[in-house]
Amino acid sequence: MRLPTGDGKVTIMDIARAAGVSKSTVSLVLNNSELVKPETAAKVKLAAESIGYVYNRSAASLRQGTSNVVAMVVNDLTNSFFVELLIGAERRLLESGFITLLSHTGEDIPLQEQVLNSMREQKAAGLILCPALSTPPGLIRTLKSWKLPFVTVMRPLEGEDSDFIGCDNYEGIKLATQHLIDLGHKKIAFIGRNRTNSVSVVRQDGYEHCLLNNGFTINSSWIVESRISMAGGKEAMKQLLQLNERPTAVVCYNDLIATGVLSEIGEQGLTAGKDIAVVGSDGVANTAFTNPPLTTVALQSHKVGELASQILLNRLKDPTAPFTHTLLKPELIIRKSCGSKA
Repeated sequence: MRLPTGDGKVTIMDIARAAGVSKSTVSLVLNNSELVKPETAAKVKLAAESIGYVYNRSAASLRQGTSNVVAMVVNDLTNSFFVELLIGAERRLLESGFITLLSHTGEDIPLQEQVLNSMREQKAAGLILCPALSTPPGLIRTLKSWKLPFVTVMRPLEGEDSDFIGCDNYEGIKLATQHLIDLGHKKIAFIGRNRTNSVSVVRQDGYEHCLLNNGFTINSSWIVESRISMAGGKEAMKQLLQLNERPTAVVCYNDLIATGVLSEIGEQGLTAGKDIAVVGSDGVANTAFTNPPLTTVALQSHKVGELASQILLNRLKDPTAPFTHTLLKPELIIRKSCGSKA
């Protein structure tokens, strides 16, 4: 087959000549139109491949006013939970012909605003967002005014109704706390208090309500504020171990904190699961390999990502569909860190 001459760039006219079809047919095929017969589309694609045509996605995006790019903006990529969530989301998007453009805000509101504006300038087809702490309630209105379809994950935005997928954080921490009570613990601490973090508030509520429902009183000295990090968990556990009356079990806001807690317990010459029970939350994969393996509340990160992508794809197909608000059911994974043999 004769290759095009001149500047070496292959055009759709070259493909049309090579395939023996019209320019408009080639254009329809390259835009994945269902108006072209499958056998004709296959012939066009084979011709394009044989003469080295590369689709100019940027130019097409400018013409069409959109793209095949989905923006994924998350608050904390140092947390494995969000990495696993993104993997699940990306897999589903790729199946539908979309690629992802990822950005990490680090809980920085000005950076989040900058990132979202950049995604808009890139003409992203849609957005999957885990908003930074203290995100203004007006963000939903702003995104809707941009006509940018979006789904929030894990942290719902306040304000107007919108698509959301997350996990039942309240029930998850109740599961963890009840398990420790069933093991015979009466002195149970909570690490990860943060009244500016809506997820932390809900998880702490689950812990406190479970204690109250079992006839226990709340000991404020056993509810410890912590950075959402391994270092934060380590510092908080050190603080608890210095108390005259220290707890026999700890429920952690998430697995990052719990990993730091396990580290401090070990450094103090104690054994998690024997001297003090530890339970995390999120259920990230590496918790199976901590020392000892961590009992945790699994929040199905991959499934959250997959469902977020599906909800967004549905929104792209039907912008007027009713909004969805979904909470996945948590599952307690019992390992050695809580001292249970189950």
